[in-house]
Amino acid sequence: MSEALAHAESLLEQRRLPESLAWFDRAEKWGADPDRCAGGRWMVFALQGNLPAAWAESDVIRRRNAPDPNRFWGGEDPCGRRVILRCLHGFGDSVQFLRLAPRLRSLCSHLLVECAPRAVDLLRCLPGIDEVIPWGEAGADSAASWQVQLELMELPYVLRITLTDLPSTGYLRLPPHELDRASRAVTACNPLRAVPNIGVVWSSGDWNSSRSIPIEFLAPILSRNDCRYWNLQGGPLRNQWRSLNHCGLCDSPLLDDGGLVSLAAVIAKLDLVITVDTLSAHLAGALNIPCFLLLQHCADWRWMTDRNDSPWYPSLRLFRQAVPGDWAGLIRNLGCTLDRWIAVRAGTRAIA
Repeated sequence: MSEALAHAESLLEQRRLPESLAWFDRAEKWGADPDRCAGGRWMVFALQGNLPAAWAESDVIRRRNAPDPNRFWGGEDPCGRRVILRCLHGFGDSVQFLRLAPRLRSLCSHLLVECAPRAVDLLRCLPGIDEVIPWGEAGADSAASWQVQLELMELPYVLRITLTDLPSTGYLRLPPHELDRASRAVTACNPLRAVPNIGVVWSSGDWNSSRSIPIEFLAPILSRNDCRYWNLQGGPLRNQWRSLNHCGLCDSPLLDDGGLVSLAAVIAKLDLVITVDTLSAHLAGALNIPCFLLLQHCADWRWMTDRNDSPWYPSLRLFRQAVPGDWAGLIRNLGCTLDRWIAVRAGTRAIA
């Protein structure tokens, strides 16, 4: 039974989805852990975009009621009640799934969102939320403050979201003064906007290094003189950008404070974002800014498989490794697409 389950999971890792699904069924029939098999089927269905089937697997797991430290919702009806939504995952997850907050708010009497302190100001720019507080603030763990609790990643399941009924993008509403500051910063580096302003992120952080691209792989892109490139990478890796010897590279002082609202405002004033799978992709999608998303071969379930678009974010175009680790091939494909994008944009500007 363990061999069958390991084989099913290997096929899933290879994204051989129909075969994987059949092997998860066999493994469970032969006595493998049923929750692990259901979780594998959940992933197959999610990668296929079949969210109703994924939610059915979640129902099966919930009925068995095995302990799960990631489960907060106890099945309570949120209608007419005070709800706390706890954001315990990444910033990008919060931007993606809190687009569903207005739908939850239409059911409950009050919606309180608890998140990492650094995300508070950004999440206050999203609609449908009554309060946003940082982790550990008084009231978050008080039964008087809420009656139903959910973890962020449970929200699509609780609302039974499908890919055909997602709320539209452009839902992130930034403060006008932040947008004005970003506009001035971008204009200062590219006054006439004769070439497009393109933001770049090459690392998604240490927790999943397979999503990150060594910056030297981007040299064929960054050495172009028909674009103005903007660094959107924060933290110590920002120094890698500063060490590049290419003209046309900009590094906004607005990012010095590490604020997520400042980052979002800069993205809102760019023509295109090129990024690995990290927060900047979600910000671009939520702002409806064109974005080229660079994905590792075994990409996250939300990006599904065998498609170059995303129903979550229509402004995104997806670029995938053909085989694991093949960033070079992906960058060649990206370069060809960027050629066409710049040509079309130049033609449109000429006509205008």
